[in-house]
Amino acid sequence: MAKTTLKSLAQALNMSVSTVSKALNDSYEISEVTKKTVQEFAKKHNYQPNVHAKFLKTGKTNTIGVVLPKMTGSFEAQILAGMQKAASAHHYRTIIMNTMENEELEKLALQSMLDKSVDGILFCPIHEESNIDLAKQILKTTPIVVFDRTRYPIETHKVGVLNTDGMYNACKHLWDIGRRKIAIFCGARQGITTERLSGYMEAHRDFQISVTPAYIVHCNVKSLVDLQDDLETHVKNLLQLPVPPNAIVGVADSITTHLLGILAKLEIKVPETLAVIGFANTDLGLSLNPSLSTIRQPTSEIGEISVNKLVEIMQKKNRSQIEWEDIKLPTSIQLRRSTIG
Repeated sequence: MAKTTLKSLAQALNMSVSTVSKALNDSYEISEVTKKTVQEFAKKHNYQPNVHAKFLKTGKTNTIGVVLPKMTGSFEAQILAGMQKAASAHHYRTIIMNTMENEELEKLALQSMLDKSVDGILFCPIHEESNIDLAKQILKTTPIVVFDRTRYPIETHKVGVLNTDGMYNACKHLWDIGRRKIAIFCGARQGITTERLSGYMEAHRDFQISVTPAYIVHCNVKSLVDLQDDLETHVKNLLQLPVPPNAIVGVADSITTHLLGILAKLEIKVPETLAVIGFANTDLGLSLNPSLSTIRQPTSEIGEISVNKLVEIMQKKNRSQIEWEDIKLPTSIQLRRSTIG
């Protein structure tokens, strides 16, 4: 089957190549009726624009790059779905690269986005300092919006959640049900850890409950094997303390969801011995045994707002006049059997 081109579209529609091109690019010079006719015909015949040719002509590719540290769970899938929905509404494509919590891969991903001449980048950095100099350099020519792990020192729009409040509310829930000895499982060198640990500390101060340093543990999240090994080691060590914890909060999806599996392996009863709650957007929370109490994030909104803010930057002629926003969306708690039995 011959490839559908601008010329073949124009011939089939009995229009000029210029008219078809302008209709596909939503030009104000073309009537809405003609635009609809051309766009529907192009979609029906699977027309794919020549991105490189368009870049040479306009300096744009109508492509957004997405760089994120992992793509292993519902959280990332939900954010990406929101991004792709918003990108499509703005007539942008997305290119997605997974850095696998590896700073060198993150560097390569950012450089690759420049090589692909993307119009803007949606970036979730591994941690607060990862590839910061490169990001600042890219920002001079290509817009960036930071999402999820927003504790990242560059001047741009940032879209995340109220991490401190989410963790604070989780601790309060555990104390409300009589669990005063709370351990927190953090991700080592993970951009979300600082704010969520801050919420844990703030809650203890406000409720005048002393913090036990041994209850604060950090897990290697670079691979599933490393994470599971660390989770098992930390649980065993915590339960051997003279005063062991009776609850655990997890700072990330991967930690919270895999923790239940480790506790089952060790035959530790949940919530009788250890109540468990944490940040997790898994759709399987109700199906786990026991069902998992979670701090949920508005993932689709994070994705959509991030794209809208990036498009806003890309459409501004004078970006020096933009007032940068640090957008923090509220979390919600879903209580299930892992804490309330």
